Amino acid sequence: MLQRMREGAQGLGAKIIVGIICFVLVVFGFGAFNFLAENEPRAASVNDDEITVRELQIETQRQKRNLQSRMGDEVDPELIDNLVSQQTVLDSLINRTLLRQNAEELALVGMAESFRKELADNPNFQVDGVFNQSIYRSTLQNLGYSPQSFQSAMETDAQLSQLVEVYQDTAFTTGREIRDAASMLNQTRDVAYMIIDVAMFEDRVEVSETEIADFYEMHTDQFVTEESFDLAYVEFSDHDRRSEIDISVEDVRSAYESAKAASESNDRRRASHILLEVNENRSLVVALEEMSDIRRRVLGGEDFSTLAKELSEDPGSGSAGGDLGVAGRGAFVSDFEDVLWSLATGDVSLPFQTEFGVHLVKLVEIEAVEFPSFEDEQSSMREIILMERAGRLFEERLAAVDKLAFEETDSLQPIADTFALEIRTVEGLTRSEGIGVFANVKVRQAVLEIDVIDNGFNSRPILIEDTHAVVARLVDRTASKQRPLNEVREQVIARLKHDKADEQVLTAIRDTVVRLENEESASDVAARMGATWVRSDDATRAVDNVPTPILQQAFELAVRGERSRSIGETQLEDGNRAIVLVTNANLGDFGATTEFERLQLTDQLTDFFGQRDFEGLMQTLRSDASIETGLTVTAN
Repeated sequence: MLQRMREGAQGLGAKIIVGIICFVLVVFGFGAFNFLAENEPRAASVNDDEITVRELQIETQRQKRNLQSRMGDEVDPELIDNLVSQQTVLDSLINRTLLRQNAEELALVGMAESFRKELADNPNFQVDGVFNQSIYRSTLQNLGYSPQSFQSAMETDAQLSQLVEVYQDTAFTTGREIRDAASMLNQTRDVAYMIIDVAMFEDRVEVSETEIADFYEMHTDQFVTEESFDLAYVEFSDHDRRSEIDISVEDVRSAYESAKAASESNDRRRASHILLEVNENRSLVVALEEMSDIRRRVLGGEDFSTLAKELSEDPGSGSAGGDLGVAGRGAFVSDFEDVLWSLATGDVSLPFQTEFGVHLVKLVEIEAVEFPSFEDEQSSMREIILMERAGRLFEERLAAVDKLAFEETDSLQPIADTFALEIRTVEGLTRSEGIGVFANVKVRQAVLEIDVIDNGFNSRPILIEDTHAVVARLVDRTASKQRPLNEVREQVIARLKHDKADEQVLTAIRDTVVRLENEESASDVAARMGATWVRSDDATRAVDNVPTPILQQAFELAVRGERSRSIGETQLEDGNRAIVLVTNANLGDFGATTEFERLQLTDQLTDFFGQRDFEGLMQTLRSDASIETGLTVTAN
């Protein structure tokens, strides 16, 4: 119960945000919305709704940025391009449109007003406790949104989340399914594998001039230079104006006293409580009367801890005599917290209600807060003030630069003149490689957007860090071009040798598999291949000393019984190949699984069945819908 109380303190905003992130990123891609414009080229139509080419382009870039942020700045952009194709994005937009239409038919509603309130209260968008429009706009811009489109997308996402939850909440799992799944998941196998190094075969192959020329002609798209860009840019940070900030001793003293007072008011407290639930069997009035009687017993001298063990309906703290441990503000729901911080040590509260029921709270102890002296804190307090004031100046400048970059789209000079910034240049920037501030993948992707490289506009301010930003514009653009064969000859030869060697390895492996199936001894086979077997007996699906592809293959093989062997082959992540041999399999013991493991498995299976039901809905919606696609744009 205590955990539920602490989770409850996170409020609606946390639930909305977590739900939206999971729902949108996993199912549809983050925050798509309709950019309809008259006569704009169409990528698809879904019943009576259209998805425009512009919407598809923007959503593709947005999903790439989101995937980049989740995978890390150093991941190869080419991998991102391969994972996020326009076709997959278009499919997600079609699915999203179908679900929105279905939600509207079911009269599901969004949560626009609630969301806007939570947005205004979000500390990530605040300065000194007040909603800051500049920070909000800058954050949304990095995600590819305007405030209006973001709110519209979030309202739609809330609608769709309700639809998904219907399928998640109604799915169920039988006991037989849980037992079977536990037995399969806990299965062990005796595994042996032999890795064949492809490089050992490369010295045995030759490539002809004809093969080199043919390979080059067939794969010309793989031997091109990257498109490159020359940019002009200005950058600014909170450090730019620190020398102008004057901080007096009185400023430091005032900040110190405020910090000290705040620290003293945020003490940590140990409390105990008794909980009575309000339900169909006990009304609020009855619960309050019962708790008032319990309070009279405590005040009459009965031990609070003993009564909590006997009467409290909080399974988390009741057995511990109602003890909630030591906690500071923010650990509990606000109603509970307000009462607790109104008590003196040893006080017992009046009965009061929260969303969890009726409580009686006793303040056991206040953990004193020791605050350092002014002399010890003076230097760090001055630095804090400096950071805060520099941050405010940065936010003011960020908003002003944003406005000027938008109004004066064809030059950086007005920004440089107004804010005394130096216009710098960077040459030869590509989508996969940059220097300086553009070495950051997120910054580079944000700069190389449609408005900058296609329309020639200034970029909006791009945050490199919280208090460091850059504005850029295109100076020159160099198209990609074909690299001649003489430049890439060695690459072609290496590719050819590897491919031919891999073919030889595959032939040798298939011959070896046949020999093993014909009962040739494993040791003789290993000697013939010039390799060795590695054994892992009683291997589980989670064993960490066997390469993952080998382990996956081992558990995919059908085992026919004792003293028989199942044989397969697989390719490793480094390009080498392996022969996999399974000689025995043992089903896991369901009785050995703990109650926690069974609960986990139940949740996982239920989620799986819920997802299966949801996929069934999507198949039905797609089969019943009128969907026309006209995807003509291929550039991502």
